[in-house]
Amino acid sequence: MPMRMRLILAAFLLIAGMIVFLWFAPGSYQIYLALHVIAIVIWVGGDVTLTTLGIVFERRADGETLAALGKMGAWIGTRVYTPVLFAAFGLGVALVEKGNWGWSTFWIDFAIAGWAVAAAVGVGFVGPELGRIDRAAATHGPDSPEVFRRVKRLFTIFRFDTALLILIVLDMTAKPTF
Repeated sequence: MPMRMRLILAAFLLIAGMIVFLWFAPGSYQIYLALHVIAIVIWVGGDVTLTTLGIVFERRADGETLAALGKMGAWIGTRVYTPVLFAAFGLGVALVEKGNWGWSTFWIDFAIAGWAVAAAVGVGFVGPELGRIDRAAATHGPDSPEVFRRVKRLFTIFRFDTALLILIVLDMTAKPTF
């Protein structure tokens, strides 16, 4: 079966499954929750994956692969991660309102503050820095000191960003009441 056909079939099965599961959801809160969780899985899972790959290739000092990873990260960041981070936030707001959680609880405040930091880092630094790494690799070569300096800084920030996202997930699932 050609790859395009497999992609179409997988998309069809996903959409059909979503329609059936969400059609029979008890209410809109469960629908928002399901979509919110999907957005978080894509966003946080992608962040953990890129961070892990970055650590592996950084330790190998494989400039060419790091440059390729940066190019892929820039592509997927703008087309997948940025839209889902905003979807996660919007669906989270809907969940707070629909669930009558209230806005003055620690776990909601921490999640909003953490989301704002992660969004600012992702959109304001990571995306542009991936572009700068790509240009530096094209200009100086993927194994240049400039590329390694930028990649090392980027993956240091990725580690903290990943830690923050995991803390937000723990916060939202445990709902601590300080």
